[in-house]
Amino acid sequence: MQPTFLPWLGYFYMINSVDKFVFLDSVQFERRSWQSRNKIKLNDREFTISLSIQKTAQTTKINDIKLLSEYKWRKKILNTVYHAYKKSVNFDYYFQILRTTLMQYENLADLNISLIAEFMRNLNINTPIYKSSELIQSNEKKEGLLLKICQDLNAVSYLSPQGSKNYLQNKRSMDMFADNKINIEYLDFTHPIYTQKGKTFIPYLGIIDFLFNENNPKESFSKIILEHNLGNAKSMYGVYGGGGKIYLYKLNLNKIINKIL
Repeated sequence: MQPTFLPWLGYFYMINSVDKFVFLDSVQFERRSWQSRNKIKLNDREFTISLSIQKTAQTTKINDIKLLSEYKWRKKILNTVYHAYKKSVNFDYYFQILRTTLMQYENLADLNISLIAEFMRNLNINTPIYKSSELIQSNEKKEGLLLKICQDLNAVSYLSPQGSKNYLQNKRSMDMFADNKINIEYLDFTHPIYTQKGKTFIPYLGIIDFLFNENNPKESFSKIILEHNLGNAKSMYGVYGGGGKIYLYKLNLNKIINKIL
């Protein structure tokens, strides 16, 4: 997955669902994408906050993208977040994390990954994370690059976001992965309803909405998110019985899921 700015809950659910997670920071930066923007809730409506990026060539990779050095746009984001969430239960703690990180970094990928890693710790997600720029040097694109990364990490299964189906479900891509005995699976995530300020619940916001509003985000992530999706997971997992206990284990993965029926 590309390192996005304050990604949504499903992004963290995906990180938690795999044995290793790779940030695709060595691919081309896409302007007006989630790599540099995301949505929050302001005055009971969706509102987009955006990072300010230095002008660069269209082919520039994500890990080479620099943020504008001025602090005016950073303060604008912080002011917007302040007015949106100042009355939330966890405002002081997470606002300090956002402010410190936003003021610290000049590189887009470093900023995004730093925030994601910090929020992973807050949610008790212990999945090892990697950067594609540090794993492999390749001119391959899309499915070719994904395959090489999987091979480099000795993967037997690749969990893909739904948006990648358009190029992973063609015959060439499916044959490439099948020939290398790597199974392709797709994220199946049903967005839960959690504690949120306002009259109407708005899904698919940046992770800070969840962190600001839930009294205990770590516990809520475990109970609300994982248990909410257990019904979906049952169709994706096989069953293993041993020692008087029954475990769920993910098909084509070595990882045993610590859920006892």
